[in-house]
Parts: sequence; C-alpha cells; structure tokens
Amino acid sequence: MGSIKDNLLAKEESIETHGYYNKDLRLKEQDPIKFEILYTKALQAVINAREIAVAISASPVVREIGECIFGLYTPEGDAITLSIGVLIHVHTMSRMIKWMIMNDYEEKVGLKEGDYFFNNDPYIGGAHAPDQMIVTPIFYGDELVGWAGGLSHVPETGAVEPGGLPASATSRFHEGLFMPCTRIAEHDEIKKDLEILVERSVRTPEWWLLDNRAKITGTRMIRERVKEIIGEYGEEYYKEAISEYVEDTRRATIEKTHKVLFPGRYRAVDFMGAGTRTLIHCPLEMEIKKGEKMFLNFDGLSSAGKHPHNMTRPCAEGFVNCMVVQHLFYNTRYNGGTVYGMNLNLPDGTICNPPNIFYSTAILGTGLALSFAMNDCISRAYYAMGYRELMMAPNAQTSGLYCGGIDHYGRNFGAFNMEMSCCGMGPSGVMDGLDTAYAQWNPEADMGDAEVWEQILPLIWLGRYIHPDSGGFGKYRGGNEIESLYFVENTDSLEVGSFGGKLPFFTTHGIMGGYPGSKTYRNVTEKTNLAELIQQRKDLPHREGEDPANPEMKCLVKYRSIQMGSEGMYRARPLSRYDLYYQTNGNCSGFGDPIDRDPQLVAKDMLNRLTSNETARDVYCVHVDLQTFQVDEEKTQKLREKRREERKRLGIPAREYIQKTKERILRGDIPPIPKAMYNDVLSISKKFRDEFKDFWRLTEDFKQIPTREV
Repeated sequence: MGSIKDNLLAKEESIETHGYYNKDLRLKEQDPIKFEILYTKALQAVINAREIAVAISASPVVREIGECIFGLYTPEGDAITLSIGVLIHVHTMSRMIKWMIMNDYEEKVGLKEGDYFFNNDPYIGGAHAPDQMIVTPIFYGDELVGWAGGLSHVPETGAVEPGGLPASATSRFHEGLFMPCTRIAEHDEIKKDLEILVERSVRTPEWWLLDNRAKITGTRMIRERVKEIIGEYGEEYYKEAISEYVEDTRRATIEKTHKVLFPGRYRAVDFMGAGTRTLIHCPLEMEIKKGEKMFLNFDGLSSAGKHPHNMTRPCAEGFVNCMVVQHLFYNTRYNGGTVYGMNLNLPDGTICNPPNIFYSTAILGTGLALSFAMNDCISRAYYAMGYRELMMAPNAQTSGLYCGGIDHYGRNFGAFNMEMSCCGMGPSGVMDGLDTAYAQWNPEADMGDAEVWEQILPLIWLGRYIHPDSGGFGKYRGGNEIESLYFVENTDSLEVGSFGGKLPFFTTHGIMGGYPGSKTYRNVTEKTNLAELIQQRKDLPHREGEDPANPEMKCLVKYRSIQMGSEGMYRARPLSRYDLYYQTNGNCSGFGDPIDRDPQLVAKDMLNRLTSNETARDVYCVHVDLQTFQVDEEKTQKLREKRREERKRLGIPAREYIQKTKERILRGDIPPIPKAMYNDVLSISKKFRDEFKDFWRLTEDFKQIPTREV
C-alpha cells in the first residue's frame, strides 16, 4: 500500500486513462445479495447519523428545514453513500477530503482516530461560508479505510450583513469567518480555543458550535458503525466493495442517460442579475452520444465579478449533481460514481470557476440559473424520447429574508428564515406544478413552522398565503409561490435584508410555449400605526390582496413611508417596531401554450383563488362566470380565436427578425446592461463568439457590439 495521496492519484489516472473507477464488479457478480446488504447497512449508518444530528441540532435551519447531509467516503475521498438532505453537497465533502490529501495532511498535519476537520471555504468544498462540513478519518487497526462526513447550513457566519448571505458582498472578505480544513477536535473532544474563536467572531455562536457538535456526533456514529461492518464482512471484502459501489453507480448513470434521454445536442440559456448593473449569462450545451458520458459544456459563462453571485467549481459541480440526482438518476445509487458518469466543462476565470479565491460566493443565484438551463435541456431530451411525465419546466429563482441586531430576548443575533424553500414546482408535460411545494436546491421543500421561527426571529407573521398568478402560465401552469407578511416586534434594533436577483427581468423562462414565472419582490412599510390598530381590534393587513398596486399594507395601515415592489437584492437596513415587511419567495415557469389549457382547470383555479379573473380572461382566454364558476364554452372559443388572429397579425418571419436584429447589433442599438453582458462573453469565449457571428450572419472581423449607437 502506498500513501493515500499515491492511491488518489492512481484512481484519478485510471478514470482519465481507462474511463472506469474499478475494472470489474466481481463481488456484485459473485454474490449480489451480500453486496446489496452491505451497501444497505452503510446507507443505514449515514441516514441514522443524519436523523440524530437533526434531532439534537440547535439551529432552526437544520431542525426545521433539514439543511444537512451525511456521507461515507473511500480513503481517497470518493462518496460511497450519502443520506438524504442537501443534495448540492453530493460531491463537495469529497472535494474537501481530496484537497486535504493533495495538500499532504497525511504527512504534514497528521491523521489519527478521533480527529475532526472543519471546512467552510467554498473554494475547497461547499457553496458559501454557511455551508460547514466536518470529516473524520476512519481507521481499522493502523490502516485508514475511509472517512465519515457531515455538512449543515449554519445561519450566521459573522459576515458584513447578518445571516451569512450578505447581499452587499463584493469579495470573500465580506462573508465572515472562514476556517479552511482546520482540525477542531482531537480524541473526540472539541477544542476550547475553537469555541473562543467562534464566540468572538459571529453574532450567534451557539448555532455554529452546537451544530458542529451535532455533526461530530453523527460522523462518530458512522465511524463506529463502519468498524462493526468491517468486523462482520472482513477488511478486504469491505475495501473492494466500496470501490465497486462507486463504479456500479458510474455505469448505472451512463446506462440511465441513454435509456431515457434522446441522443443529440440540446442548448439552453438562463440569466441572473447581480446588483443593479450586471447581467449574468448562464448557457449550456448538453450532448448525449450513444455509449458515452453526458457532456455538459458551460462555455459562454460570464466572467467572475465583484458581486456575491460567483460560484466556485465545487459549488457548480454540486448544483449539477443536485439537478441530475433529482431529475435523472433518482433510481440509482448516488455517490462519487454520479460525478464520474458525466463530463463537465466549466471554463477557468468564469463566474462558475473564478480566477482566484477572493471573489465573493455568498449568494447561490448563478447556481440556480445554471441548473435551470440543465432542467430545460434534460426536459427536452425526455420529451423527445416520449417521457412527458418525467420532464419539468425550469424551477424557481428564490429570494430569502435575513436579519440581525438585538432580538426579542435582548441578545445579539444574526439569522435568516427558509421560506424560499417552499416555492412553486415546475409542471411536467402532463400536469400542473404543485403550489408552494418544491425548491430545486432543497428537495425536502420544508419552510418550517412560523411559530418556531417567531421564537428565533423578532418578526411576527401576519399572514402566509399562496400567491395567486405567480406560477408561469401555460397549458400546464407552474406552481404558485408563498407570500408572507411580517411585522417587527419587541426590538428597536433590527436590520432586515433579502437576497435574490436584482434586475427587472424574468429568471425562469417557460418551456415549449409556457410563460416565465413572476418575479420576486417585496414591500416595506415603515413608521406604521399597527400597534394602534391591534389595540383597537381593527382590520389588519394579512397579505398583498387582490390589487398588487394597492396592497393591504397600503390600504389598511397609516405609515410614514412605503417602498413597493423592491426587486431582488435588498441590503440589510434598519426597521423599527411595528414596521411591515412583505415578500414573495419564488415560483417557476409554465409548460405549453396558455390558450391550450383546459378551461375547466382555469375555472377550478379561480374557485380556489389560485388564478385571477384577469389572468383567466387575458392570458388563458377563458370566460368564467364569477358567480357560478362555470365556463362559457362559446365565449371562450371566441376569445381564443381572437388571440390566434392577434398573434398572426403581430408576428414577423424569422428571416426578417434576424435581419433587423443584425442591424441593431451593428449599430449598437442594444440596452446597456445586456450589451455589457454579451461583450464580456464575446471577449472571453471563442466558441460563443464564433457561434454569435454565425447565427447573426456577421462578418469575420466582428468582435464586439459597439458601445455607443452608430
């Protein structure tokens, strides 16, 4: 046996040279029952660890939402099996372990039983500073036979804004406390100096410290259970079996890809706003060739920038894996083999693979845009193969609330709530998406009990509702989002902010004629008479209401100022007692032409207050009696015939559109923000530049869109 580093390099060379992780599946073929039972025991170990950690965790993000995951790893750091939980991190703890191995921790730092290493550096593994992972080596005798790992999302990091997701971050130095692969415990005992460091560095140290104790407990449980399993099956059998599990998954992913996705080249693009002047380009070219791995080419990404929406390569890989595990490889094992079953191109220096470690990665919006493009490509490949029930329109771009200051107990705090994990679900090719039921980045889709959040945050809910008309319109509509209205209570020292896309555009385009989902936004009402209304038992606002231009918080409450429709990023700013904060949290797009929607479904949605009369009439072209909710078939048919004639009158041939757009490009007659985005991509991607010139029929010497109109 060589060093762990030598073994890791040998595994990587095998994958690179031969394409496989393990040459054969000898144990599986000899005794498949024994092979599966061992795997089930390993899976049970990580699931048990995760459930115990959730039960004893301190932070509501773990206890209420389940934002954690546990895994078992080979000595070289490849995942063998993982629990349920935050699927973005299928591969990120592997990245941490491999980084430690390649940086000579075995020799220069030392690895021994009872050591626990902590990491929240996203350039090593993870997505951003709140993603905090702990791994511990597993020894059997004197030999290192694997690693146990646990990760949770801790809701406070000591960042420039509270809650660990600072909307104002322009570099990683705004994101709080980073501890890259640091030994935090020895002999199964957490270090006292770690407690001192955290207590003096973050607003709410209890969550950081107690959540890490929960992860240490879980990883120790896995370690001890693995030793029992090895004692039962023998060390040699165990070592060969864990390698076969990774290889078995690698083969299964390739087989599944070609079984359900129609071969060909699929292309999609999504966009993300960063601040007020930056638009991010997230394209994907997915290629399915018979017998080969799926190839995901993200050439054409925007450059990294001074904003919080950059992503590290480990995070981008995490979003890709999160997407395919849910929508494609859901009936295979998911482990390191999932990663080896695909090829990714994430060009250096781009927003998903920054050129150095100082770019901020606080917000994950670009990862969502990247996965929306994947969602689109995979859905079209499903559709072409005939699996319409498996496809799904692109999911929601979410936004979330964070706050900090002095809480209702008189303590310093920083935190965020997780209502954005219950946005609308995308429709398939045969049915509507579910309302408030799903977030692609968190498939457990639980927003937690309002009563629990009210114990944590000095905010009181006046109402939670399903926001009508927020899902994308289509033959099958996207699921609607949650809308929430809160007021500040029992504190005069509070800052509240929100993260999300800033620019006024739709982030989740529809599919096959479907409309995009609505934008997220917020209303902030300050210096109100809410206390007086409560005391006098008068009507209170509980939601936006029927008219977004005149919401309940504007009509029922007296106030000194109101900010309506604030989009996307909302940097933390002071709010006072009885101020109101309203927010929508994210929804997704629609599938198919809205005027092909079954009129009876429209009437049913109107009855359930999920679709307004205006939308039924003006978008779906359905006439519904507002008293009986019965469809008038004759009037509906006339509305739809009129809409089809309007489309014919307004439409122009594609050839004419291309020529007019070409002339605009050459004049520089493009809005400044998208022009800057395209010129950035044209300057860094030869592939995109060549295809841009070819599509718009530009001359060979074309390089940039003129910055001023010619």
